[in-house]
Amino acid sequence: MAYPATTAEFKARFARDFTYGPGADRVMDGDIANAMTDANAMFNAALFTAADGKTAFLLAVAHFVVSNIQAAGGLGTSGGLGIENEAAGVVTQQSVGGASLSFMDPPDIVKKSPSLLQFWKTDYGRKYLAMVTPRIVGAFGAVYGPKAPDTSESPDVPFADY
Repeated sequence: MAYPATTAEFKARFARDFTYGPGADRVMDGDIANAMTDANAMFNAALFTAADGKTAFLLAVAHFVVSNIQAAGGLGTSGGLGIENEAAGVVTQQSVGGASLSFMDPPDIVKKSPSLLQFWKTDYGRKYLAMVTPRIVGAFGAVYGPKAPDTSESPDVPFADY
């Protein structure tokens, strides 16, 4: 399957977020290509329109760029904001005296899914989640079936024979 975006589109979308180029302190085209492969494995294009899909895919790629670089030990210098993106959560409370820090819990739909939970770790991933989670909550409705038999008089009456 072809990716819904290219490396050039990624660089244009995140021009101020990352420092691109060769070297250990930059995001290289290979880093973006690897992140596109990771994002493609998680991305369901059928959930989005073409325009929304491109944006969502690029956010997922940015998440994987950050995650992959952090997993490799980071870039060491002050490359770009995306490289230093905190792999944590949404801070809800900070303190100085006693050094306390509290993080927001992810929503249940995210918390219960290992596939989605990984996106909670970066700012880009949380933006991706904001786009994808409303699209994966299915609509449901009641379906009427046969009335269950009254088994109070005869508990041996099977449901299928009613």
